[in-house]
Amino acid sequence: MARSASATAPLSCAIDPAMVLSHKFPEVAYEYDERDVALYALVVGACNADAADEKELQLVYHRDGQSSIKVLPTFISALNAKTGDRFYMDVPGLHYDPTLLLHGQQYIEIYKPIPSRANVANKIKIAGLHDRGKAAILEVETLTCLEGSGEVLCMNRSTIYLRGAGGFSNSSQPFSYATYPSNEVSNVTFSDSTPFAVYEDRIQKSQPLRIYRTRLASVYIFLDLTHVGVRHWICLYL
Repeated sequence: MARSASATAPLSCAIDPAMVLSHKFPEVAYEYDERDVALYALVVGACNADAADEKELQLVYHRDGQSSIKVLPTFISALNAKTGDRFYMDVPGLHYDPTLLLHGQQYIEIYKPIPSRANVANKIKIAGLHDRGKAAILEVETLTCLEGSGEVLCMNRSTIYLRGAGGFSNSSQPFSYATYPSNEVSNVTFSDSTPFAVYEDRIQKSQPLRIYRTRLASVYIFLDLTHVGVRHWICLYL
């Protein structure tokens, strides 16, 4: 569970790897609909520059007999936030200072087209735990499945960097555990050739002041208009 302590916390407050890895999360069933999908699209900027943009209207509106609105692939990052009554960082044996928590990475896999409305269930597990000396890294994996058929729609893996929570294992052999192969993502190289296409966009002044809120997740952002570069960047991986 979260605690408020310094990086020099006594051993009794250190992370207990065995307890963390043995934790079982309850399966969480819920539903989402086109309102959630459309709100997500609007919040990340759909129709913001041009309210009549033909392509972006498909994300928020039924156009010309369109049976359902289209779903942005990164909408699945909102599904990851549905964890039931407790935050997925509320894990027995996981001691850390919540004010020093950083969201390090969001890895996603999509296995089939994401419907604009569905009844789904999240299956959550600890996918990784690593001692980095002054910090610890926790990885939480969420499989989102269709209720009834059990078909897997997508997978989210959140990497959480916990400053001040490391040093819970032998420094000569630091603890490291993962349920997935280290070469899961191949290295990508970029040539020096001319790009095939160039796309330019800009953040609208109103966007940083929006409240990103759906029934699935809430992220409140309050900032000065002089800092329009501050964004919830996970929303922008289009």
